[in-house]
Amino acid sequence: MAQSPSETLELHRAVVGRDLWAALEAAQYARAIAHDDPRTEAEEAQMRDFFDFFAESAEHWEGKSAVDQAMALERFADRLAALDALDLSVYWAVVQGRFRTPEGEPVELPVAVLSVAQGDAPTLTVDLPGTVESA
Repeated sequence: MAQSPSETLELHRAVVGRDLWAALEAAQYARAIAHDDPRTEAEEAQMRDFFDFFAESAEHWEGKSAVDQAMALERFADRLAALDALDLSVYWAVVQGRFRTPEGEPVELPVAVLSVAQGDAPTLTVDLPGTVESA
């Protein structure tokens, strides 16, 4: 990955499962995930469940039928509701990451950026590390 200074990015709150569709599409290529420290074991378990399901879904997203994708988005709705019950929200954005192939050629790929944070604000501002350049 190319090195660049950190950059501020605004993430949007996922309210329903279908809000995560673009993030799942991008996560097939690359993803950056962050979260607040869990305050309880219940929060930790719900965060882990969400991120595990997200990773599994992203890995197989392209091979899923439209019906299976819709069902997965409904399952995300259940997970979002479980997090919301704990005063946690999922925030997401998609950026274009600039990477280099092993041969040194530059390539741009979408990167899903996800965060689970306390509260229910409509947006969350995060700093991207210097390892991803957004376009």
